[in-house]
Amino acid sequence: MRKAISILVTLAMLVGLLLPAAPVMAYTKNTTNAVPTVGTDFKGLMTSLDITEDSNAANDFIKDKTFVVTLPSGVKFAKKVDNNWVEITGDETATSATYTGDKPYVQYVKSNSVATDTDTYIDAKFSGTRTLSITFKEAADTNNKDAVRINFYTIVDGASGDIKANINAMDSGVTGGDIIIGRAASGSLEATALSVENLSQGKEETGGIIRLTETTPGAFSGDDKVKIKLPSNFYWNIKVGSDGKIASDSKTKINLLAGFTGSGYKVNKKSDREIEITGLTKSASRGIIEITPVIDVQTEANYGDVTADISGDDVTSASVVIGNYADYGVTVSAKSTPEVLAGSYEAELGTLVLEETVKGSLVKGRKLALELSDNAKFNDVPEVTLISGSDVLDKNATLVSDNKHKVEFSVIGNSTTSAKYEIKFKKVNVAVDSTDDISVTVTGSAIGEDQTVVIGKAVAPVTVSTVAKDVKLGLGDQEAGDIIIKETKAGAIKDKNFDGYKGYVPENEDSTKGTNISQGYITLTLPDSGVKFAATPKVEVTEGNLEINNVKTKLDDTVVELEIKSSSTKPATIKVSGIKLRVDRTVPVGGIKVKVGGNAIDQTDEGSSASKSTRGFDGYTVASVYPAVVVNAAPAAGSVTFNIGSAVYMQDGVAKVMDAAPYIKNGRTYVPVRYLALALGVSEDNIKYENGVVTLTKGDVTLKLTVGDKNLDNNGTVTTMDVAPEISNGRTMLPARFVAEGFGAQVGYVNGQVVISY
Repeated sequence: MRKAISILVTLAMLVGLLLPAAPVMAYTKNTTNAVPTVGTDFKGLMTSLDITEDSNAANDFIKDKTFVVTLPSGVKFAKKVDNNWVEITGDETATSATYTGDKPYVQYVKSNSVATDTDTYIDAKFSGTRTLSITFKEAADTNNKDAVRINFYTIVDGASGDIKANINAMDSGVTGGDIIIGRAASGSLEATALSVENLSQGKEETGGIIRLTETTPGAFSGDDKVKIKLPSNFYWNIKVGSDGKIASDSKTKINLLAGFTGSGYKVNKKSDREIEITGLTKSASRGIIEITPVIDVQTEANYGDVTADISGDDVTSASVVIGNYADYGVTVSAKSTPEVLAGSYEAELGTLVLEETVKGSLVKGRKLALELSDNAKFNDVPEVTLISGSDVLDKNATLVSDNKHKVEFSVIGNSTTSAKYEIKFKKVNVAVDSTDDISVTVTGSAIGEDQTVVIGKAVAPVTVSTVAKDVKLGLGDQEAGDIIIKETKAGAIKDKNFDGYKGYVPENEDSTKGTNISQGYITLTLPDSGVKFAATPKVEVTEGNLEINNVKTKLDDTVVELEIKSSSTKPATIKVSGIKLRVDRTVPVGGIKVKVGGNAIDQTDEGSSASKSTRGFDGYTVASVYPAVVVNAAPAAGSVTFNIGSAVYMQDGVAKVMDAAPYIKNGRTYVPVRYLALALGVSEDNIKYENGVVTLTKGDVTLKLTVGDKNLDNNGTVTTMDVAPEISNGRTMLPARFVAEGFGAQVGYVNGQVVISY
C-alpha cells in the first residue's frame, strides 16, 4: 500500500514538472452604444465605447498595463475650442472635461457608476491626432465588473464607409481588434428600391417601393429638394391636392418613417415623368421617405428595366431599378435535370418552373399542355404548386393523349400579379431502349410559341458486352463468347416487380399477358429461328452481392432465364459463360444477335401486344450483343460474296469486314475499291490511287479507272462503262462487274448478293 502511494505521488510530481503553467486568459466585452451614419464632414461626438470586464474574469484590468486605441485614416480626435471643433495635435490628457465642455474622452466606470476620480484608476493620453493610449494605475476591484468608457469626439476628414477603431491590447488583458464606431456617407439621402416588379402595358402598374434614407439626422430638411424621374413613356399616376400634399385618392403613395413624421412635406408634379419632394421638418434622428410608385405605361415604352433617377440638393445622384417591363408571355425552365434509369416505373424527374412575364399573360379560358418526349409517359398527372402571384391554373390536369405522353391544364382566371408555378413530374415511366434526354414541350393557346426544356436524363440500367466467336452452319455444341452484364448503379437489377405490374414473362408469353408477375427475371433471347441454346450456360456474380436463384432454358431452347433472388447494394456484374449454340443451315452468314431484357431491368414493358392506351412501352430489349458470328463451311476456292447494305463479305468461306457497305446505283453494284481488289487477288502493293485515278495490277493485267469518268483502261485498251467510279462517304467505290470481268472473273447477282468467281 505504501509503495503504491509513493509511486502515485512521484507521478503527480513529474506531471507537474512536465506541464507548463497555463497563462490567465483575459477577456473584456467591447460594445458601442450606437453605430451612427454621419456625413463626410462630421464634427462632434460620434459614439461611446465601453470596454467591460467579463463576469468570469473580474480582474482583467491589470495595474501598469497599457492598451492603445487608433482611429482610421480620414478620422481624427477633436476638441472644442471657442465653440469650434479642432483636431488634437499633441500629447494631451484625455480624462479632463475641459476638452469638450460636456464629458471627457475617457471615463472609468466602477460598479456601473462613472467614477468622479477617473484619474485615480487610469492614465489616458493622446499622442497625435489618431492615437489614444490608456494605462491602468490601480488593479481592478475583483468583486465587481469595471469598465473603461471612451467617448469618440472626432472630425471626419476624407473617410467613407465603415469607420473602425483599432484596439491594440498589448499585455493589458483587454480584448483587441477592430470595432465599428460609425459610418461615413456623402449626400443627404441614400436611395434604394425595396423590390423589382413586373410591369405590363396599361394604367396603374405598381413598381417597387423607392426608399430615401437620410445619411445623418437633419441632413434633408426645409428647402432641400429631391427629384424622382421615370424613363420615357412611363408616367406617374399621382394626384396632388391644392395644399401640395398627396391626395387621399392618389394611386402613388408617400409615407414618412423614423425621423420624418406627420405631414410636413410638399409634392410638386413637375411633368408626367418627374415629381419633386420638399419641405420636410428637420429631425433629431434619421428619417425615411418611402414612395410606392404607380405608373401608367404607354404603348411606346421600351421593354427592359424601369429605373427611377434620383437627384436634388446635396443628394447623391442614383438610379434604382423599380420594375421590369415585358411583353405578355410565359417563360419555362427546368429547376433540375436528374438522371433516371431507363425502364423505370414511376420515376421522379426534374421540376418545371412556369412563370408569367407580366400579369395577365395566362388568359382565362385558354389551355396549357405538357407533352413528354417519346421515351417517357405519364403514370400520373404532375403535381402543380403556386410559388407566387395569382393562382389562375386548374391544378386537376387531364390526360389528353391515348399514349399517355400529354396532359392538359385549364386557365381559370386572369392574374392580378404575375403567377409563378412549380410543376413536379413525380410519376413518369421511362422507356428502357432510350438513353436520350427526357424533355417536356409546353404548348397551347395560353402560352403562344411552343417551349421545350429537358427535365431528366435516361441512363441505361446495365451495360452488356461480349467477344464474338466463329460458328459454322449445320453444327451443334459450338462455343459462343461470354456475355458480361454490369449494373450502372446499385439496385438497377431488381428482384421483384412493383405491385400490379403486368408484363413479359418468357416462359409462356401469350398466356401470361395481363397477369401479375412478382419475381424479377433477366432473359437472354436468340433470334426467332435457326439458332438454339445447346445447354444451359453457367451464370455467376463476379462483383456486388446480387443473388441469382435459378437459371433455366425456355421456349424451345431459345431463351435463357435468370431468376433474381435479391438485388445488390453495390453495382453488380453477372458473367454468363459456357454458352453453346446449335446453328442450322438456314441461318444467314453474319453475327448472331442475343437480346438482353426482362422485367428485372425493364419495368415499363408491356409486351408486343401493348396498345397505345397503356402506360408502358413495347420495348423489352435493354441491349443486344453478338457473341457468335456465322461463317460458311468453306466452298470452292476462288469465290467472293458481297451482300448489298452489309459490311460483312465472304471470301473462300471466311467472313470478313469492310469499312463501307456495297450499294446499288443506276442498276450497278458499287464496292469499296480496296476490298474488291483484294477479293479478286490483287495485292496491297498493286492497289494505287493518285489524283482520282485508281490503278489495279494482277499478273499481266493492269486496269485504270478515273473517278467520275466512264472510261476503263485495260492494258491500254479503253472501253466505255455505263456508270463511273465515285466517292461516297470518303470511300472510293468501283462498279464491281466491270472490274471483276476486267480480271477475267465471272459475276452473278441473286437475292441481294453479288457472287464473283475466278
